[in-house]
Amino acid sequence: MLVRFLLESLARRRRRKALSALAIALGIAAATTVGTLSLDIGDKLSRELRSYGANLSITPAADSLAISLGGVDYRPAGSGAFIPEDELVKLKKIFWRNNIVAFNPFLYVPAKVDGQSAVLIGTWFEKPLQVDKSEVFTTGLKKLHPAWKVEGEWPDDKDIMGVLVGRRLAARLRLRVGSTITLFCGSNPPERSFRAGTRPAPTAIPAGAPCRGAPCGRPLGASGRRGDPALTTQLGRDVTGGADPRCWGPRLFPGDTPAPSSQDVFVVRGVLETGGGEDDQVLAPLATVQRLAGLEGKVRRVEVSALTKPEDALGRSDVSKLSAEEFDRWYCAPYVNSIAYQIQQAIPEAQVKPIYQVADAEGRILKRAGILMGVLALAALVTSGLAVASMMLAAILERRAEIGLFKSLGATDARVATLLLLDAGVLGLVGGIAGYLLGSVLAWRLALAVFGVPSGIHLVILPFCLALALAITLAASALPLGRALKLSPATVLRD
Repeated sequence: MLVRFLLESLARRRRRKALSALAIALGIAAATTVGTLSLDIGDKLSRELRSYGANLSITPAADSLAISLGGVDYRPAGSGAFIPEDELVKLKKIFWRNNIVAFNPFLYVPAKVDGQSAVLIGTWFEKPLQVDKSEVFTTGLKKLHPAWKVEGEWPDDKDIMGVLVGRRLAARLRLRVGSTITLFCGSNPPERSFRAGTRPAPTAIPAGAPCRGAPCGRPLGASGRRGDPALTTQLGRDVTGGADPRCWGPRLFPGDTPAPSSQDVFVVRGVLETGGGEDDQVLAPLATVQRLAGLEGKVRRVEVSALTKPEDALGRSDVSKLSAEEFDRWYCAPYVNSIAYQIQQAIPEAQVKPIYQVADAEGRILKRAGILMGVLALAALVTSGLAVASMMLAAILERRAEIGLFKSLGATDARVATLLLLDAGVLGLVGGIAGYLLGSVLAWRLALAVFGVPSGIHLVILPFCLALALAITLAASALPLGRALKLSPATVLRD
């Protein structure tokens, strides 16, 4: 009897019930969209924020007093402490290794570029690191600072002659992509010398023959001569070693061994624009700068970009005063301080400091985004509840005679309330399922449009959506149900 009454009730007034289910579905869709994005937006938004720079800085623990200006270390190349380059792979072996998005080493060397003082920075541009037998992690400036603009191309880390020149420095020296520059470290430019080999005299060779003066193997120019006067004039130095002007490589013949030198000729592969101090600097592959400075295998500083959790009371606690249980909770949460602590454990000779301006800004943005989404979801749910309440009230007013007849036949208030709430509950479940599906599609499209990556389907949200839909429907039915139970059968049937 109860099932029959419920089915007949649902079959009548289909338009009104469809509108009620639609109102519930829209409210649940908003809640589902917010819930789905909340599960993904923290990671996605944090990754977007990571494109604006690092939030952790690693320096040598036993470093000497820095002499810096504008964030650049101007100490002599050999002074101060350094971090071994081969230790950096340990960053991908800490507990929160999957939260390490990118990291990049830097080696700063005072230098002269075509006679003008500048800073030469050795770094990785796109470096593959073998973490273990099955994992290769690619990192570098391109991944750490994807927002940086390069006119031309990024040099390859194996390109011993390629460099990036900052925009302002390039403007002062009138450099463009493809220009050559002479770079040397130290107060006086040393001359390149050779020992243990005999350099052959300039000889005529066929045009198109392979260049023995550079490893690229490109053919020589149309002049077909080593020691071409035009080439010598272009470089401003003796280049009788025989390199084609299109491929500035090491000018060595078989048996020649280059004497140690801090001077070399480089090719501008790109002009860098960051809006910061890098616009006045020269960036070259780390191995090249290490060779010029005589600091093979050493770096001065490392920047790390890590996905972190906004700090709460536990995240800001003094680690030394935490209990064992609190320390475990702190260690197993991706706070910027806990990741810094783990890096410090992995590389004991380094000092790791969070860049709090970046970390705090991320925390504020994530917190405000969460509050905004919560307010929007709450507004949608309240609107949905009001719509359901108004429709339920109209439905009960239309069914006054039916309710009065039930009561006159002996139905108790509990039985009447059960029938009406079952009717509303079925509408709530239908609206909840439809809202979950609609909200999942909306979250997928929004994540794809905003972050470029679609969100996943989180089935864990479905039970909460159904429970929320039932709660909204039953709460919205409370006032109309109270009025229905107060109806007098005699008054209703007489009218």
